[in-house]
Amino acid sequence: MDKYVLENPENSPFPLYEGYIKTYLQLFWNPQKNEIYDDCAVNAYGPNRQFMPLRDDLDFNLYPDSEIKLHPDAGC
Repeated sequence: MDKYVLENPENSPFPLYEGYIKTYLQLFWNPQKNEIYDDCAVNAYGPNRQFMPLRDDLDFNLYPDSEIKLHPDAGC
């Protein structure tokens, strides 16, 4: 947890519950800029393994039964 957010929860777009994060999404997504953090990787594929460019366009319409994996970027 970022110390600044813990000390200034009113400045955070994410709610805290007794000092803890409430959703893992806040570790990957910056809602103020509507972007995935640079040190995170996104692998998003439709049901027929078609690639979905979520990193470049978070407003991309997902295909039904899509598979999305978010993880820390190993290159960082």
